[in-house]
Amino acid sequence: MNKLQREAVIRTALELLNDVGMEGLTTRRLAERLGVQQPALY
Repeated sequence: MNKLQREAVIRTALELLNDVGMEGLTTRRLAERLGVQQPALY
């Protein structure tokens, strides 16, 4: 994924939140699910 779209990040974060809960939602997991490195989220 070359350029992250805001909507894709939000959608994926909500899916991850649903899967692992608030305690499991991390930028590391979000980045992994999106197929990017953590700094790309910022």
